[in-house]
Amino acid sequence: MRGPSGSWRSVAAWAVLILIATTVPLTDLAIRAPAWWLDKLVHGGLYLVLGWLVGAALCAIGRRGVAGWGIALLALATFAFLDEAHQHWLPGRVASLGDWAADVVGATIGLTMGMILWNVLKPMERQERAANREEL
Repeated sequence: MRGPSGSWRSVAAWAVLILIATTVPLTDLAIRAPAWWLDKLVHGGLYLVLGWLVGAALCAIGRRGVAGWGIALLALATFAFLDEAHQHWLPGRVASLGDWAADVVGATIGLTMGMILWNVLKPMERQERAANREEL
């Protein structure tokens, strides 16, 4: 598992990647997606990863409770809203409440999974280290 600063660097890097991806003007190919839900799946997937990274980073600094989860979800939803809003002024892009909703759903799932898995895997890692010390 990574330390707290490495976790937050990962969050920042992924957030920048999302902003770059959503700033690039869409091509005709992207506009003609084979199914409407494919766009929502991409939005949800990008934010699922961001939520996952935020959840892990929060746990790394000891913010494992419901309050930390709620504040993080509010921050993720706000980031997603601002990301959608900035697309209003970009050529070939459209700000969409449906895309924002997909972002928030993805972030919620990722954040929840990230925090749950961190809380399960970190104690297991400590137990393994303790068991290895006992063997020595």
